[in-house]
Amino acid sequence: MNIGVSIIFKNIDAFKNIKTSTIEELTKKGSVFKLEKKEVLFHEGDLVENVYFLVSGKVSIYKMNEFGERKIIFILNQGDMINEILINNFTTAVACEVFEKAIIAKFNIKEFIDIMERDFTLVRNILDTLEKRNRRLYRQLKNSTYIKIEKKLAAKLYRLNREFGVDKGEWRLLDVKGITMTYLADMLGCKRETLSRAMKILQNENLVKLENKKIYIKPDELSLFFKN
Repeated sequence: MNIGVSIIFKNIDAFKNIKTSTIEELTKKGSVFKLEKKEVLFHEGDLVENVYFLVSGKVSIYKMNEFGERKIIFILNQGDMINEILINNFTTAVACEVFEKAIIAKFNIKEFIDIMERDFTLVRNILDTLEKRNRRLYRQLKNSTYIKIEKKLAAKLYRLNREFGVDKGEWRLLDVKGITMTYLADMLGCKRETLSRAMKILQNENLVKLENKKIYIKPDELSLFFKN
């Protein structure tokens, strides 16, 4: 690996409390590389032979619909496992694009599974990661059916606040570069015009304000708006 090993194993959640011997094996087997914003790590339908972990930066996980429009599923942060461990030669069901300049660690899936067999803590960490991701998917599924778009937007902004929110007096700034109206529309799977109308509703309710291309929200009020 071309970057400090201690940084990698400190930053990645799946590697917490694993054996020293596991760290040594992963160090020998793995590699680290950098990708710039907008570069694609893998496309939907690719046969991915590696498991990837995000050492720093952010990446988007998305899927294309039948109209060729992308639906953003997740924005992953430093420390996250990027893709599933595909053990049956399945192709990946999603695509991954760099959202902010990223440093990524990769390991061959077969070699990684071999290492997992000798360290149950690593297995447990991977299972914990997948469990949390599934719970996020379940919440998104709940928020995607029979709900007005402005409420979907309120729920999405509330979720983004939990990951990227910074206190700014009575408001919270969503401190993440690249969150545009178009990108939010992709996250919700709607047209930009529809998203703009929903954003206007939240602005009129004094739940959101836009200043200099930055988004400020009131998370508690947004939560109440969504639940009601």
